[in-house]
Amino acid sequence: MANTFIENREAWLRLSDIDYLGQFVKVWLAFNAWYRSAYSESQDRKIINELKWNSNPIGNALRPFIETQSEDAEQFRSDIGYLHHRLEHYEIQTGKDDAKQRITFRKVFLKDRLPRVEFDNSYGFSFKVERKHAGGMESTVINKSGNPIFQHAQVKYDLAELAAQQGFVALRSNQQNCLRELYEKSAPKEIVDLLSSRELPVIKCGSYSFYCNREELFAAVVEVVYLMRCHLFHGELSPTRQASECYEPAYRIIRRFLNCLS
Repeated sequence: MANTFIENREAWLRLSDIDYLGQFVKVWLAFNAWYRSAYSESQDRKIINELKWNSNPIGNALRPFIETQSEDAEQFRSDIGYLHHRLEHYEIQTGKDDAKQRITFRKVFLKDRLPRVEFDNSYGFSFKVERKHAGGMESTVINKSGNPIFQHAQVKYDLAELAAQQGFVALRSNQQNCLRELYEKSAPKEIVDLLSSRELPVIKCGSYSFYCNREELFAAVVEVVYLMRCHLFHGELSPTRQASECYEPAYRIIRRFLNCLS
């Protein structure tokens, strides 16, 4: 004979689960309505890039929370740590098939970089990497006599393509490393691992240590929840219970964004 009490318990327990995917959608739409009215840009990506770094009610309220000691500040940092924990244990990738990227604080896009030129001298050799305004790259190695031993121009940043060049392969390993380091410094996007030890302040978020300043951490949080929004809204996410749990701290963070506007 079936035990109706057990069946009822299981049924009510299932109904008690909070749909954080649906909750995330609702708070994001409210957030979206605010930033669409607050910014003149029409593209979400451009607005998010501005929101990450410029003065606005959300950033002005929450950047200090990253450093201050209060119950609300501790909870905000705890939610960031919780989000990192969930993303580490449930892999979410977004983007098109040929450019998939995992959503993680270990490799997060902070901002676009201006065109730049990087120089270095090592053992009498001169190294130069230039990223031009149109996005083209020019890499040069000059020997002790002042003659170029490697030159390569590219229409866009592509480290793998550079490393595959016969002239690059012919360089000594220390020369390759030097040129590669300059090339990476010239990347058009600043992408960092916030969990990797660097000579920067340490910000404790729950049980995790983030190596960055408060501006970088705030920008990273905005970037991560935006990518999670893209993954969900574009229909890429499989709506499993584990996926819903991953969106729980993201939902709480967006709710906090909205509370800053009250």
